[in-house]
Amino acid sequence: MQMTGRTWHIGIFGTFDVENYGDLLFPILAEAELTKRLGSVQLHRFSYNAKDQAEWPYAVTSVADLPELAEQLDGVLIGGGFIIRFDKVVAHGYFPPSPDIHHPTGYWLSPALIAQQHGIPVVWNAPGMHCNDIPEWSTPLLKLALEHSQCVRVRDEPTRESLGALSPNTDIQVLPDTAFNLPNLIDELHPSAAFAELRQTFGLDAPYIVIQSIHVVEPFLQLFEQHPEALAGYRLLVMPIGPVLGDHPMVVTARIPDAITLPFWPEPLLLAEILCHAQAIIGHSYHLSISALVFGVPVFSTADLSTGKYTALAEMGQMHALPPAEELTVHWFTSRLGKTRPSASLSAAKVALAAYWDRVAKIIAQGKTSTRSALNRFWQNLPTLLEHGDNQPSAPTAIAAPTLDFLNIELNARQRQIFLLTEQLALSEAKVTRLQASNSFRVTAPLRSLRRGFRKLRER
Repeated sequence: MQMTGRTWHIGIFGTFDVENYGDLLFPILAEAELTKRLGSVQLHRFSYNAKDQAEWPYAVTSVADLPELAEQLDGVLIGGGFIIRFDKVVAHGYFPPSPDIHHPTGYWLSPALIAQQHGIPVVWNAPGMHCNDIPEWSTPLLKLALEHSQCVRVRDEPTRESLGALSPNTDIQVLPDTAFNLPNLIDELHPSAAFAELRQTFGLDAPYIVIQSIHVVEPFLQLFEQHPEALAGYRLLVMPIGPVLGDHPMVVTARIPDAITLPFWPEPLLLAEILCHAQAIIGHSYHLSISALVFGVPVFSTADLSTGKYTALAEMGQMHALPPAEELTVHWFTSRLGKTRPSASLSAAKVALAAYWDRVAKIIAQGKTSTRSALNRFWQNLPTLLEHGDNQPSAPTAIAAPTLDFLNIELNARQRQIFLLTEQLALSEAKVTRLQASNSFRVTAPLRSLRRGFRKLRER
């Protein structure tokens, strides 16, 4: 039921300023659900870097402006996505706009504390930490933020266990990722005009398979090269899901030249609609998988479904983990192709999400909280905490081994740089070839010969 009569100003915090499909979805989903319940909602999307709606799917405000804007907010959502983290490699070259903003807590932890200082209700919008470690210096701040939030929901059990150990008295529950509500935003039976045009222009009126343009799909590329019959009757659409993480079409098109690519990166809901009408999805992305599963599209995933965030998808019938090399056969692949009814477990996810958004709307409608005094007491105690920390003997800090996510991000970024340099080199060679074939180049050939002769005489 809508609450009318005013406009609600709600802040949502995350990495909405990068080309990564899943991150761009969260504000769209939140705005739709809160508008349905609260009426007029103005969603303020906060990330490191400001974005203009003329060049981006929506306007984004820099977190550098939050101290001046916080007072006008009626509620704050933290996440979702993989944002409860302390490692420095969020994406290649991704850093805060000012050295005064801590990286990477500046777009999730600091905003929660600032909101609580202003008595603004804080909701953790099913973010995850994917087995990320919590450093000792951050524990008082994170514990404070959790204990004074009005609703803490995370997207997987490993995240709940880690945060629950830090703050045992906080009610922390696992909530399905908010992207499971995508069918509320896409009419599967009535395609949008943008998708209808795209389908006609790029030959997607025939059955097609989407493959994420990322290096870990290599086993499937080998299968298609050695057994092209595996794709008989299907078009192959190569789609970057996270360009900021290094996705690049040439990962696939260099091996399968007949694959379709698009000359632009689709906006989030159009990309979701492309996935909705596919006959299969191949890739690694978490939100690529969810976007397919909610529409009954089978997913061939290169992720480890037994750890972290992927555990939430492991039991869904259309989710197929990459098998050992000897088991990845044409029959194994083709026998699992084709869109079907979505998994029955999705119904429970939708019920849980509906109850969650009802609660979030109610929390925001109740207005300001009494968290200011708790924050004031913490700031009063902060010098003691800092002094106590300074007097403790510090153990040598071990250098953490690079995580698989870190290595994948770095590898993808390097591959993308290679592909871009290759494209630039090809353009340069084409320019040189055109120049050498031009009339002016031939007419001036004697002059260049004379110049070389004079240079040699001068050197002698």
